[in-house]
Amino acid sequence: MWNREEAQKNQSPNDVSKANAGIQPVQPAPIPSSSSARAVASMGASLVIKGELTGAEDLVIDGRVEGKVSLPGHLLTIGPQAKVHAEVIAKAVIIQGSVTGNVTASDRFEIRGGGSMTGDLTSPKVIMAEGSEFRGRVDMKRVNESKADKESKKEISQPVAV
Repeated sequence: MWNREEAQKNQSPNDVSKANAGIQPVQPAPIPSSSSARAVASMGASLVIKGELTGAEDLVIDGRVEGKVSLPGHLLTIGPQAKVHAEVIAKAVIIQGSVTGNVTASDRFEIRGGGSMTGDLTSPKVIMAEGSEFRGRVDMKRVNESKADKESKKEISQPVAV
């Protein structure tokens, strides 16, 4: 059998440089500018917040929150060790931990395996993984429909003369 280590020992430095002649060094990937990257805040596992939490960026909660969490237009992720007892309002909500309270997600709601929620849910898109727990009502209507959206739906549903 061929022994790679012995073959490398027996090679002259000239042979090695010839073998590596076609290899180009890898250039690091460019770092995205701050305008294209979304800001994400993180709340550590040892933190406890009582009151109202509002923000204009994505948030990952790993600690405890009691009160209200409002992130309209942004993603809220409830980490696996998090315990949230609050009303939650966000564009998208991902639950891996425990949430007690009503959740309103204007775009989508996802509860992953091991996650649990007790409360009422309002979201147009709902994903519930196997192994998740949910107790409450689900309302899958579109949240905060604009007047233009409502008018376009009326136009579509109206009979048209041919």
